[in-house]
Amino acid sequence: MPATYAYQQKTAKRTARASLRGINASFKDLCEVCRSVRGKDTDYAIDFLEQAAVGEKAIYFARHNKGKGHRRELGGRKGGWPVKSVKFVLGVVKSAAANATKLSLGQTKVAHIIANKVDMYPRMSPKGRRIRQDFETAFIEVVLEESQEKVEAKKKDSKKEAAAKPVEAKKAETASDIKKSEMSSTDTKRPVEGKKLEAGRKEAPRFQ
Repeated sequence: MPATYAYQQKTAKRTARASLRGINASFKDLCEVCRSVRGKDTDYAIDFLEQAAVGEKAIYFARHNKGKGHRRELGGRKGGWPVKSVKFVLGVVKSAAANATKLSLGQTKVAHIIANKVDMYPRMSPKGRRIRQDFETAFIEVVLEESQEKVEAKKKDSKKEAAAKPVEAKKAETASDIKKSEMSSTDTKRPVEGKKLEAGRKEAPRFQ
């Protein structure tokens, strides 16, 4: 059965998708991890999640933060290090990035990423008082969208540079022509001035 996505595409940009279901992890932690990379560039999201999986980056918990401590790394906000959930999200983002390269997409960003509870199985304690403990599984879905804005900006910059080059060449040519004309005018004036000086010397009276 093909996986269905909650992503509603509003533009004609190309996308790459990946999903994972039946995850044995807290869906609340998964939601907060997905929130931290939503809307970011794919390369930045992968680097951030790799650092968070090692414990170098803390995840900000904006919603499911009951009992969480205030972290200095987050500027005093509530957060933690859900390493297990981070590894699951990192694997799905990398899978979507691999699909993007397979589809020959350009630079991509995380346009859609969500996680939630999908199935719940009843479980009973193995011994002692028989208490029901439900086993919950979660799912993650990621959609990477090709960011064409940066490509178009680069094209515009290249067009501006190409249009500016002939203008600068014309300016340089006109400046060189002006310099040549000035040099020629000074060369023509020099012999005339020399002749005038010689005539003045001849006409000057000599005192005996």
